[in-house]
Amino acid sequence: METIREQVISAIIARVESIRTANGYNTECGQEVKRAAKDLEPGDLPAVVVWPQPEEVERRSGRNICTTQVKVETYMAFGSVNPSMAQEQMLGDLVKCVTGPGEPVTTLADDLFYKEGGPAGQPEAGEKITAVVATFEVKYSYKIGNPYEQ
Repeated sequence: METIREQVISAIIARVESIRTANGYNTECGQEVKRAAKDLEPGDLPAVVVWPQPEEVERRSGRNICTTQVKVETYMAFGSVNPSMAQEQMLGDLVKCVTGPGEPVTTLADDLFYKEGGPAGQPEAGEKITAVVATFEVKYSYKIGNPYEQ
């Protein structure tokens, strides 16, 4: 049995796996999806890394109302494309994918929105990999004392 929080995180991971050009996205970043992985190998790219963050909890009407953030990073080799343009495509893909209407995570969450994001710096001369980071805020609830039931 998974907690509601774990279900939310798993739904986000499942969603970002769909970031492929065949699914109408600009990049192939969903080719490799990892959870809380610090070190990526060049063979892992393109890739998405999902980082669950701490949450805040408020008690209200017999429920725990939770607000958490999920940081999502994408990495890819940019080849002959301007790295800034590649970053904008990656960021657009992330926002569309995670916050798009009707996605599974929205059935678990009371609210889900793109909070902040952008380039994770610019590559140095000779580097061929670029990255972006996006933070999504998720609000969900569960019964007090039972994080497995909404």
